[in-house]
Amino acid sequence: MADTIIRFEKVSKKYNSTPVLNNISFTIKKKEFITIIGSSGCGKTTVLKLINGLLFPDSGKIYVQHEDISKVNQIALRRKIGYVIQGIGLFPHMTVSKNIAYVPSLTHKWDKKTEKDTVKLLLEIVGLEEEMAGRYPHELSGGQQQRVGIARALAAKPEILLMDEPFGAVDEITRRALQDQILLIQEKIGITVVFITHDINEALKLGSRVMVLDNGGIVQLATPQEIYENPATDFVRKLVGNY
Repeated sequence: MADTIIRFEKVSKKYNSTPVLNNISFTIKKKEFITIIGSSGCGKTTVLKLINGLLFPDSGKIYVQHEDISKVNQIALRRKIGYVIQGIGLFPHMTVSKNIAYVPSLTHKWDKKTEKDTVKLLLEIVGLEEEMAGRYPHELSGGQQQRVGIARALAAKPEILLMDEPFGAVDEITRRALQDQILLIQEKIGITVVFITHDINEALKLGSRVMVLDNGGIVQLATPQEIYENPATDFVRKLVGNY
């Protein structure tokens, strides 16, 4: 269990009276790339928000880095976890450099030289030129903005990166390039990634394991090969049929 970084124990969550997650348990190891797929409303985003302490379970326990997250400082927890969403949410009045440095600037971690050097490194990691640092979000393409969003999420050196359908709003060619880039990043820095998608091709390409959610439960959590060759339910079989 020493290499476990995220653990759910019998976690349930309702919105009003509607069950979204029902008694789910799973563990994620350090440096895994977990993709989560399922039909709309199956609880994919809820899982991410529970990990990040943005929501709390109605029952069950969640542990991040062996700590019960209901008992830790929530702001400190979120600062240790990178979060990338579809649409990115960059600050339009800030340069790329200031966007990337935003979270570390809240804790006064970076002086000007550290900021410049770290932004340069992060831009390189996400495949952008150094000169992009002085641009504003409206001067970037959708794919470039998404890369800046990833760089910003990595700026605080998190051990966990949560990604909620981050590539859903870009064209197919850009999407494939971003998929390749995130795999390179994950391999290079050894971060744990939990990645939501509605695309089975993306789930199987990126995940070291794939979690399939249906009707509030985990119907299969396995390697892409196992998912493809031995789908556990008709729902998984239909998903794989679209691969």
